[in-house]
Amino acid sequence: KGLIYPNQDVPDDVEAAFGEVFTSLFSLFRLMNGDTSIVDLVCTTVIGRLLVVAFVVLANWAILAILTSVVSDNMIASSRELEMEDTRKEKQIVYERCVTRLRDLFESIDADHSGTVSYQEWEALLDNPVMLSELADATNLSRA
Repeated sequence: KGLIYPNQDVPDDVEAAFGEVFTSLFSLFRLMNGDTSIVDLVCTTVIGRLLVVAFVVLANWAILAILTSVVSDNMIASSRELEMEDTRKEKQIVYERCVTRLRDLFESIDADHSGTVSYQEWEALLDNPVMLSELADATNLSRA
């Protein structure tokens, strides 16, 4: 006796499929995996049909919510990785520009083209406000 069969005895096949919690869970598991023959046992009454519909709707909604969550999480992680990669590439480009600017600056300071900057050439750089500003800008340092 129960909600589906209030005034009569529960049929044996329904009792076998839904008589205990674990057998009920397994029967509902079979339903969610495409075995609709289990539904025929309880769809003999209106309440049984309503319970089956409610279960299928709620179970499908739960699965859809889980799948949506997984997909959203993966999309967020992928977006974060792309942003990090873009940031890394931008920093690499800025770094390479700074290196090029410094190389050009030191080549222009190296008046005797020796490949090194002498003390006198360095002093000349420090005395030239335009070159000093270029050095500070290329290294992202302040002039102070």
